[in-house]
Amino acid sequence: PPHTPRHSAVMASEDENALLPHKLSSLRGLKVDRVLNDGKESGVVALLGTFAGCSSQAVVKLSRPPIPVGDPDALSRAISLSERAPWSGMEYGYYHGALDPLFAPGLSVDVLYPGCLYDESEDAREKLLKKHINRNTAQAPVAFRETVEAYESAHMPYIRAIPEGAIGWVYKILALEKETERLLFNDPTEDAGFLLNTDPKWTTHPDHNTTPKAAWNGHASTRDLYCLGLCHRRDVKSLRDLRREHLPMLRAMAETGRRVIRETYGLEDHSVRVFVHYPPQFYHFHVHYTNVAVDIGVQTERAHLLDDVIDNIERDSEHYAKCAITGRMGENDELFRRYREWRANSDAGST
Repeated sequence: PPHTPRHSAVMASEDENALLPHKLSSLRGLKVDRVLNDGKESGVVALLGTFAGCSSQAVVKLSRPPIPVGDPDALSRAISLSERAPWSGMEYGYYHGALDPLFAPGLSVDVLYPGCLYDESEDAREKLLKKHINRNTAQAPVAFRETVEAYESAHMPYIRAIPEGAIGWVYKILALEKETERLLFNDPTEDAGFLLNTDPKWTTHPDHNTTPKAAWNGHASTRDLYCLGLCHRRDVKSLRDLRREHLPMLRAMAETGRRVIRETYGLEDHSVRVFVHYPPQFYHFHVHYTNVAVDIGVQTERAHLLDDVIDNIERDSEHYAKCAITGRMGENDELFRRYREWRANSDAGST
């Protein structure tokens, strides 16, 4: 998941169905094979390793959530100190601080384990693991100008090669089998309906199970607002598939999504950014809703504002079928490899 939902995988053990990731109390059973990313630039440490009893590897991501400041007095009471450096004799004091885990988590931990997808072939699970390894390995970002020819010759084969199980978690959310505690809105209408959830990347959100919904309105954490809209249609995978027939769905995702956020969190429309990624992180059409103050995933070569998308399709139903689109990815991503291979073959054919 977009960001992959925390603890979204089933871990294998001697009894492969016995251990669920939300039952993990520590990572002591993880044998780290490689550090994929040290987090110095991204802020996210990524490890590749094998859990005890598992026959295949998992990717584990570690990051520090923002410090919640909704109740600053409670925050100060939750911090214990130990000396970090001797006193210099001046006005400074230097400490290490430990935050009470009952007040706020010290780390966010995501476990990505394609080995849990027992209905998928071994080859499909290996492809998913490779994708997660590439996506979470420190690498230089690149931008590629995707023409219609590049989309048809390189990108579409890439999409067709993605195992169906890769978006099984989306269908479970849409069927209200998973993450119902995050649900903000759901219109199950097949053609224009969508579901709106809080995104796991919004780590400072009040506890969904213990904090009354009325207390979410105006909460200090709305500065970090991040929600995800999933369409109920299964025939729209990305921006490239959008046509005039999808305008009712797109308008609903733009207008109703903003209204739900305004009514739930008290955040006015001018403070909410609504956008689509291309290429997307997963190939089921979805929309991101963030506070304008949030800068995650909004690079100009990734994010397309939904209002602009609607305008483009209103002018020309085939706009995204025939325009060139610049996309951002990692230099080691499989999609970029396919782009380069297509370009090399095209260049060779023209000489």
